[in-house]
Amino acid sequence: MQHKLRSALSILGIICGVAAVLAMFSVGEGAGQDVIRQIEQLGIRNIYVKAVVLTEEQKIKAGENLSQGLNLKDKERIRAGCPHINDVACLKEVKASVFGMPKDISPQIVAVSSNYPNLLNLFVSEGRFIADQDMAEKNPVCVLGSSIAGNSGLKTYIRIENHLFKIVGILNRFDRKTGQTAVVSIRNYNEMIFIPLGTEQALNQTMPELSEIMVQVNKADQVLGAGEMIKRILAVSHHQTEDYQIVIPRELLTQAQKTRRTFNMVIGSVAGISLIIGGIGIMNIMLATVSERTKEIGIRRAVGARRIDIVIQFLTEAVILTLTGGILGIAAGLAAIRLISIYTGWNMAITFSAIALPLLMSVVVGIFFGLYPARQAAKTDPIRALRNE
Repeated sequence: MQHKLRSALSILGIICGVAAVLAMFSVGEGAGQDVIRQIEQLGIRNIYVKAVVLTEEQKIKAGENLSQGLNLKDKERIRAGCPHINDVACLKEVKASVFGMPKDISPQIVAVSSNYPNLLNLFVSEGRFIADQDMAEKNPVCVLGSSIAGNSGLKTYIRIENHLFKIVGILNRFDRKTGQTAVVSIRNYNEMIFIPLGTEQALNQTMPELSEIMVQVNKADQVLGAGEMIKRILAVSHHQTEDYQIVIPRELLTQAQKTRRTFNMVIGSVAGISLIIGGIGIMNIMLATVSERTKEIGIRRAVGARRIDIVIQFLTEAVILTLTGGILGIAAGLAAIRLISIYTGWNMAITFSAIALPLLMSVVVGIFFGLYPARQAAKTDPIRALRNE
């Protein structure tokens, strides 16, 4: 009974270590997957050139450098000077009042080029998106996000400032992942109103600057090279004025994956310490077991058991102890993951490696820390062992 109690206590460290590893891996994996999904929503083949809000001092410096901010000329320079480009789209954020919307909704108005949804895989559920003709003729038309469409139907009108815009399309609901990446946030397209680029001038939006230029290259492996070319093109056209920011989702994805690997290594190190402590407990209990079973060892040796047989016997017992602790630790870890997910709402991802790695580590701990007691048992003199009471 006392031996069983010591054995149970000895694997407690293994149980805690394995449960901690599984829980931490699942939290890290879930968070990592969320970040990667957010980045992928931006488009792995896309490059974003975003206008930067300047301070008064920076505006003065930009004026001295004759920088005109991010504008349509930059779009043409990028298209002409950068190979491998599939498409280029523009967006300008518009500050204007919208009438006829529910009070709890504050839609964002953006003037965009007609090809904008193609670069982000946005689709229209009803009607159509803005056309090239709308931009050329500056037609007062708009497309609504799904959340603000409400009872507004096609060919009805909404009022923006003192102008009526005809609704020609409603977007499909966009599955937006909440949160934001390290550099750029994901727009909530469900609560946006899209108008043709150029029509914002009728809303007293006289500033020529764009808010964003989005570039899409032909292949994902051409993104980084295209990004460097765009940096050089804009550095020249803006006269070294940093009134823009270039964001490359593929770079963010690489950084996120690198951070994730580093995090997993840290988790593995912490888990290793926990399992080592548990392994020391296993070694102590096995040494005590060897001392208590000296006579049994002597009898086995007397009837022909070799030293390797004794080593295998005690090593197997040590591995069974740690493996049992590992299995119980997996069960405890799964329960902990469930509780964390319920009470925090975090995304928890349980992978095969998150389960297999702690189990494998528990077996390795059993072999490593069980080897010394097993060798001590094998070295026992059978004659002295038989005389032991």
